[in-house]
Amino acid sequence: MYGAGLVLGSFAGVLQLGWAIFHILIITLQAFIFMTLTIVYMDMAHAKDH
Repeated sequence: MYGAGLVLGSFAGVLQLGWAIFHILIITLQAFIFMTLTIVYMDMAHAKDH
């Protein structure tokens, strides 16, 4: 009886760990994209040709 709960609990823990790793990767990617967009915007704003 307790074996099924242990298996399901372990499976839920693995899913939560996978979701946490995925979330950290997405946050890092989002930060990189916004950093790049900010740099491009600042470069365009300070360009001498307009």
